[in-house]
Amino acid sequence: MSLRKLPILLPFLLLRAGGALAQTQPPPSPDPDYEQVSVPVPRAVSLIADAASVLFSRNEDENKVQALVDRRRERSKKGDQSLRFTIPKNKLTRTLGLVE
Repeated sequence: MSLRKLPILLPFLLLRAGGALAQTQPPPSPDPDYEQVSVPVPRAVSLIADAASVLFSRNEDENKVQALVDRRRERSKKGDQSLRFTIPKNKLTRTLGLVE
């Protein structure tokens, strides 16, 4: 991974980890003003995102280490190493070419 991409990916990872705190509520219905984007990332980045999501989760019923192992095993079976982000459709994101 190039060092130029690192400053761009780190804020997204922090946002994703913060989103793990809100897992107790059901997911909102899709908003037409937002677009969900899936970004392929290296395995190390998906590992950091999974670890942050499990560590910040409020689920006390399950062992967090076992939850992380299960999540990584599931990702390995799928072969999916991408992160999903919800991006607003506004002038800035259209100018940057992130949404249509």
